[in-house]
Amino acid sequence: MRNLKLVVEYDGTDFHGFQRQRQLRTVQGVLEERFAALLGEPIRITGAGRTDAGVHASGQVVNFRTTRPIKTEQIVKALNAALPRDVKVQRCEEVEEAFHARRCASSRTYRYTLVQRPTPSPLLGRFALIVPERLNLSAMQRAGKALVGRHDFRAFQASGSETMTTERTLMRLDCQREGTRIEITAEADSFLYQMVRIIVGAMLQVGRGQLSTSAPVNALNKGERFPKCPPAPACGLSLVKVSYSEGDLPASG
Repeated sequence: MRNLKLVVEYDGTDFHGFQRQRQLRTVQGVLEERFAALLGEPIRITGAGRTDAGVHASGQVVNFRTTRPIKTEQIVKALNAALPRDVKVQRCEEVEEAFHARRCASSRTYRYTLVQRPTPSPLLGRFALIVPERLNLSAMQRAGKALVGRHDFRAFQASGSETMTTERTLMRLDCQREGTRIEITAEADSFLYQMVRIIVGAMLQVGRGQLSTSAPVNALNKGERFPKCPPAPACGLSLVKVSYSEGDLPASG
C-alpha cells in the first residue's frame, strides 16, 4: 500500500467547503470521486485544513493510500485532466506510511486579501474583499501583533465547533499594504472554526476606527466574543501553506 501526498489548489467559490457533505459539492468529494475513477479503487483522502465554504487554497495538502503502481508525475497529469477547472493538483510525492496530512502538520498559513477601491470588482471580488474606505493600517498592525502567542482563542471561534480545546499558538499575524492591496497573513499550529475570518473582521473594524486597537486583545483576555464583529467574508481567505517537520519528509526512492 502506497501513501501519496499531494498539494492541491482550488477556487472555493463554488464549493461548500473542503470536507465531504452529502448531496453538496465539496473539494474532498470531488477529489475522491475523480481519484477513485482514475485508480479503479475506493479512495479516502485526508486534508490538512478543513476550509469553509467559499474559502480558497493554493497550498492545501492531502494524502491518500492506493495499491496502484502508477508514477507520481503521471498521477498529476491524469488527475488534472479529469478534475474540473476550479480544483487542480500541483504536486504529488510518495511519503512514509505514518504521514498524515492533518496530524503531522506543524503549522498552517492563511492569507486574507483586501482591495481598497471605491467600486465593486467582478474580477477581484471573487478572491478579495473590496473595501471602499481608507483603512488605518498601522492601527490594524498593532491590534494584530497583540494576538500573537499561545492563548485561549475562544473569543475568535464561531459557534458550531466541536473542538476539545480552544488554546492555539498564533505564530504570525502580519498586515501589509502594497498599493491598493492589503494582505493579512496568519500562521498558527491550527485554527479554530472561522478564527482567521473573525480576527480579520476585528482588524477591519479597528482599521475603520470602529474599535480601539486594544479591543481584540481585551476580548482575547476576557474569553468573550465582543459585540458587532462579524467574520470577514470567505471570498478573501486562502490557505497558502501547510508546514511539516523534517521527520515527515517524503520517502526516498
